[in-house]
Amino acid sequence: MSKDKKIDASLVKDLRDKTGASIMECKAALEKAAGDIEKAIVYLRQKGKEKAVKKSTRATGEGIVAAYIHSNKKIGAMVELRSETDFVAKNAEFQELAYDLAMHIAAMSPKFLSFDQVGEKEKDEYEHLVREELANEKKPAEIIEKIVEGKIKKHFEELSLLSQAFIKNQDMTISDLIKEKISKIGENIQVGNFTRFEV
Repeated sequence: MSKDKKIDASLVKDLRDKTGASIMECKAALEKAAGDIEKAIVYLRQKGKEKAVKKSTRATGEGIVAAYIHSNKKIGAMVELRSETDFVAKNAEFQELAYDLAMHIAAMSPKFLSFDQVGEKEKDEYEHLVREELANEKKPAEIIEKIVEGKIKKHFEELSLLSQAFIKNQDMTISDLIKEKISKIGENIQVGNFTRFEV
């Protein structure tokens, strides 16, 4: 489909249903992607990330606390999800996001919000284990350093909520999910405290 061809309204509706973006944004994305819906979704995600970065410095003084209790009543989680306004905090999609995050926390048991929040003590202790593991490797020192650095980053990212793959959609991280919601809702959204319980 050439870019000057008219974009079919049903295609715009389909993209809107899949992404929740506005009609104008969907139309523009489809025009940019020459009618390819998958490319349009990628384009909208990228635009959403750019919007999220712009909004990330705005204060989040409102929000909600959401909880998830697993059906066996032995695992549960609570999460504080923050928004800029009370209006957004009452929004059904925002509340669904909070519930999904609580369910994800119950399932994946993250220990940190992000890699940046991992303490030096934890990093040092894990680095010591990695170096012991690599003690007999016959590789140049600079290669060993890169391996150690890579293993530390990978280990703690797997334990960090924002970098974990979302349990309902493994193609996106929790960070991507939040950025997508920021783009859709139009306000900064931040995860505050979270905790997980297990009997």
